[in-house]
Amino acid sequence: MLVKRLLFPVSLGLFGLSILCMLGIWQINRLNWKNNLIYEVSTSIAMEPQELNPTNIGINSQYLPVTFEGKFLKNEIHVLFSLKPYGPGFKVIKPFKLKTDEIILVDLGFVSESKKNVLREIGENKISGNIFFPNETDSFTPAPNHMKNIWFSRDLEKMSNYLNTQPIMVIMSSKVDDETIVITSLSPNFINNHLQYAITWFSMAIAWLFMSIYLIIRLVNNHKKVNLKNVI
Repeated sequence: MLVKRLLFPVSLGLFGLSILCMLGIWQINRLNWKNNLIYEVSTSIAMEPQELNPTNIGINSQYLPVTFEGKFLKNEIHVLFSLKPYGPGFKVIKPFKLKTDEIILVDLGFVSESKKNVLREIGENKISGNIFFPNETDSFTPAPNHMKNIWFSRDLEKMSNYLNTQPIMVIMSSKVDDETIVITSLSPNFINNHLQYAITWFSMAIAWLFMSIYLIIRLVNNHKKVNLKNVI
């Protein structure tokens, strides 16, 4: 009788403990992955910049520091963005014509809402920055509002098609002579809360274990009391 009564709380206790421990271990694995990613990005960003050669740029060039010369073209794409302490605004993406006549995209940085439609005439420049292939678009991302020039993510394929450029984007780190732009250099500022999450899951596992033990002890004690009464 006691064994049957204990079967459910023991099974539930082991099941809950297993799930919570698995979630904690998963967060530890995510922590290691995130730390390795931060290290890789930091190492790539700190490398010596090299001259940009579009024919050698691929997905493995992510974060690669480059320099190049040429001039900005007139068109712009404005992507919704928020930057502390400035608040809401836009990322400014402009086509840049290299001296080899190839055209790429350059993320100049951030402008506030009030500076969105300011005319930016930026001439020939030598630019420094990092190659970036954004991954910001999913099935829930709204389509761009071309009438108002408002985009909701940096979609490299759509942006390059829209501005007739190569699908290569550089996050600018050098400065340009334009006071409306706040440079947003690429940096490994990834959110890394996995250690806190792991501690939370393991703490819940310990709490679950103690509650399960308490329930089992209570059932055993109740069973003993019932048997004692029957004997008396």
